[in-house]
Amino acid sequence: MAVTAADNASVIPKPMRVFLVAGAVLTLGYFALPPSAVKAACYTALGLMVAAALVLGVRLYRPSHALAWYLLAVGQILFSVGDAISNTYGWILHVDTPFPSLADPLYLTVYAVQVAGLLILVRAQTPGRDRSSLIDAVILATGLGLLSWIFLIVPYVRAPDLTLLQRMVSIAYPVADVLLLAVAVRLWRPGSARNVATSLLTVGLAALLIVDTVYGLSQLTVGWVHGGVLDLGWVVCYLSLGAAALHPSMRSLSEPTAQPAPRLTWQRRVLLTAATLMAPAMLVIQAVRHQPIDIGVNAAGTVVLFVLLTARMTGLAGQAARQQERERALAQVLEAAQQERVRLAADLHDGPVQELTALNYGLERVDRRLQTHGPDAARELLGEQKDHLTMVTRTLRSLLSELRPPALDEHGLAGALKLYGDAFAKQAGVNVSVDAQVDERPAPEVETIVYRITQEALTNVAKHAQARHVWIRLTAGDQAVDLTIRDDGVGFDPEQAARLLKDGHFGLVGMRERAEMGGGRMDLDSRQDHGTTIHLTLPLRYVPSFA
Repeated sequence: MAVTAADNASVIPKPMRVFLVAGAVLTLGYFALPPSAVKAACYTALGLMVAAALVLGVRLYRPSHALAWYLLAVGQILFSVGDAISNTYGWILHVDTPFPSLADPLYLTVYAVQVAGLLILVRAQTPGRDRSSLIDAVILATGLGLLSWIFLIVPYVRAPDLTLLQRMVSIAYPVADVLLLAVAVRLWRPGSARNVATSLLTVGLAALLIVDTVYGLSQLTVGWVHGGVLDLGWVVCYLSLGAAALHPSMRSLSEPTAQPAPRLTWQRRVLLTAATLMAPAMLVIQAVRHQPIDIGVNAAGTVVLFVLLTARMTGLAGQAARQQERERALAQVLEAAQQERVRLAADLHDGPVQELTALNYGLERVDRRLQTHGPDAARELLGEQKDHLTMVTRTLRSLLSELRPPALDEHGLAGALKLYGDAFAKQAGVNVSVDAQVDERPAPEVETIVYRITQEALTNVAKHAQARHVWIRLTAGDQAVDLTIRDDGVGFDPEQAARLLKDGHFGLVGMRERAEMGGGRMDLDSRQDHGTTIHLTLPLRYVPSFA
């Protein structure tokens, strides 16, 4: 099926329209019918239809990480089977649903499968490390966990009429919701895709978390009415999830996104502030409700939040410092690029342009000699011009190789790195081991970035490392390029990089700038007398970033 501009538009594809109409019919039937086997069948059919929509979406639009959607489909099937078991007790067998029942293990497995699927999408969008969004997710999960402890977990822990198994199952549900929220927050990181599929998935996950929380509270207070209005929340979750899979923009959910700018949006600041205030709020809530103060839980939550906030602030300070470093490096890079353009222009003018002009005059001499002395007399002069043309061609190839190494086109990225490693080993007297596995060829721009960073890294090894061995490991596939360059040299203090930049040496900073401008990330690990390791991660497809 050809995918057109509907990828980025709000046009509803036909499969999605059919799904929504069928879902509306089943929903109306479910709420209109009295408790019966037919009512239960409507709800089960709705859930299974969502699983079918998830599989169909994968078949139609071929996302790069189909496993994530298949896992969501498996979770939906388990959800539907659990609902069928639960409905059978009340509407077919006309008995009270036992607790825990056969449906509870299925429901809890749903969370594990959904979290696994969402983690695959998160990893696909951020092939490198995204420490900031991970810390934010844990902060929010910790804050919500403290609230869950007060309203959902403590009542079950202290309920005298529950067995140990019943307590454990009751507590597992709010804990699973907290875990699902933590993963969802990572999926909603700054810089992630904003489109129809993302919005629908957001609505579905939000509906699931809200209705689960309301369900848990109702179980502790007024009780839950089977087949009541609360089921509408789960229906919204179902329909949103299936519709997201049937929209062409679902493919973007498993594609790499550019690294976000090092800043906190006001929405995220509000959420993080609210989460960090949960520990003192927990004391106030328990005091107002005349509940025993859970000092141990509150202290643990406070310590966790304090450590996470310290790590987050440290990261922000480091990002600000790196941003200033990037700005200085970018100015140096732009100046160097301008100087390089001037040099290339001068080389072209003084070299090939002058030589081509001379060649033109030479051809005119050949033409005059042909007219006056015949072919034999012109043959010697023509040979001279041929040699001249060969020299011009060699000069142009040399200049072109400075723009893009010809080895990349002739041998591919893996072959080019191996050839360069061999040449470097002979020249520098350093053993170089290259392990390159390219399952899917990167974009030409990405290949050039990887090759140039490798060149610069090996140049630094030759100049400073005093190394005996260098290990280069490259993998390309699964929407990402991963490069690791490690040496056994003397190492250095990474903090010296900023001082080197001030002295006009911007090799390491330029390498990091080159990586980030390609939508990737470069990390450096070095210690005195323990060598240096450079780790580069880039999207397989070129994603320029100038943030």
